[in-house]
Amino acid sequence: MISLIQITDLHLTENNKTKVRGCLTNKSFAKIVAFIAANESPDFVVSSGDISNDGTKKSYITYQKEIELLKKPVFTILGNHDNHDNFQAVFSTKLPTVEKITLSETWLMIALDSTAINKESGHITRQQLLSLRKIIESNKNKNLVICLHHQPIKMGFWIDEVGLENADQFIASIANQSNIKAVLWGHVHHESESKLKSIKMLSTPSTCYQFLESAEKPDTNKPGYRKINLFKSGKLETKVVRID
Repeated sequence: MISLIQITDLHLTENNKTKVRGCLTNKSFAKIVAFIAANESPDFVVSSGDISNDGTKKSYITYQKEIELLKKPVFTILGNHDNHDNFQAVFSTKLPTVEKITLSETWLMIALDSTAINKESGHITRQQLLSLRKIIESNKNKNLVICLHHQPIKMGFWIDEVGLENADQFIASIANQSNIKAVLWGHVHHESESKLKSIKMLSTPSTCYQFLESAEKPDTNKPGYRKINLFKSGKLETKVVRID
């Protein structure tokens, strides 16, 4: 079995004392990291966007220091609040727009950059879709998990105004692919689980503040992360863990 943890929407800031929507986001993320380090032993961690709230180099340095405490491989996807140049400057690497990640002999993860320049909503380019389809088609004997920042399906509340703009093209690329077991995303600061045919469609709560379905303001749910267990048979089990 392979254990994967998804963290998302950290919204880190340059100053540890800065609140975002009433939340000390740096402190909240540090608590999540400490909890995972003490209570979990994942094989991999994926961080699915909005690492920073202000896009500053200092916020990415904070992120870098915190994820080192996990002592596990951490794969990062950026979100609409992130600054690609500053992330690249801190980590000395440019993230690919489509990345195939081998988790085991039977499991692959595909990480997609869904950010669009100067937009809160997301977009996957034609070239990204072609690359995605190529990976899917050439790995029919593997079980696949896809991870991106923006939601590719309707959530049923205001956040849908800034979702994945060409979600229909993304869904058309995956809907009939039996080797895709799950799609993970962030952005919505909200926990949900549904199905697209046999594919689990999973949104994950933020490591800081959460959103109400009815209004653009934080709700009272606690910060959290998602655990995903991947079995050699192709079975996938998942649950959300929240902490005080």
